[in-house]
Amino acid sequence: MVEISIVFVSPKYSGNVGSLARVMKNFNFKEMVIVNPKCRIDDESYKYAMHGSDILENARIVDSLDEVLDGLKLSIGTSAISTKTENNFLRIPKTPEEIAEHIKNIDGKIGIFFGREDIGLLNEELEKMDLFLTVPANPEYPVMNITHSAAIIFYVLYKNISGDERKINHAKKHELDLLYERITEIIDLTDYPEIKKKNNYRMLKRIIGRSGITEWEYHILMGMLSEIRRKMENTHQ
Repeated sequence: MVEISIVFVSPKYSGNVGSLARVMKNFNFKEMVIVNPKCRIDDESYKYAMHGSDILENARIVDSLDEVLDGLKLSIGTSAISTKTENNFLRIPKTPEEIAEHIKNIDGKIGIFFGREDIGLLNEELEKMDLFLTVPANPEYPVMNITHSAAIIFYVLYKNISGDERKINHAKKHELDLLYERITEIIDLTDYPEIKKKNNYRMLKRIIGRSGITEWEYHILMGMLSEIRRKMENTHQ
């Protein structure tokens, strides 16, 4: 069964933490994680949380993004700023509906990451995400209050994710990382230009992250890639 953690990165205002908890309660999201907060969970937080106070009480506070990412099968970063240019891998967005369709059959934990109230998620943070989510809005003024965008995202997920759907046993995050490493090892055995590797490897990692590969497919691919690598290493000896 899919489990969704809502992650708030470096919030500045305690009221916003409470408001996010309230919206989570509206749509039955129970787990909040706060990364390196710049404010406290205080009386103002509880005032804005209303009936979401239990979410605040159980919120997990961590020091770094990596502490959250390590326990996830899939990470989804949110931002109002996007691009349709394929060269900018960090800013090619999916809509809430596309995200709901992608994750509804996943068996495991997913993180949806919201950034700072003023500048959102940094590029280096988005680089660590598997998918990128934005709420389509007026291009003249696409930036929404965090709780407004969260409410739209949560509503779409709540409406579309059913507990009765058939669950697919997807490859785990560490298996996807191994798949990525195996492919890059093979590429490194070729004459592929070094100057292209950084950006293209980043694109490759994101493609693998959003591919929805099952564990069975993972083992088939790893077997094929391992044989290719072995043959290439023997050729280079």
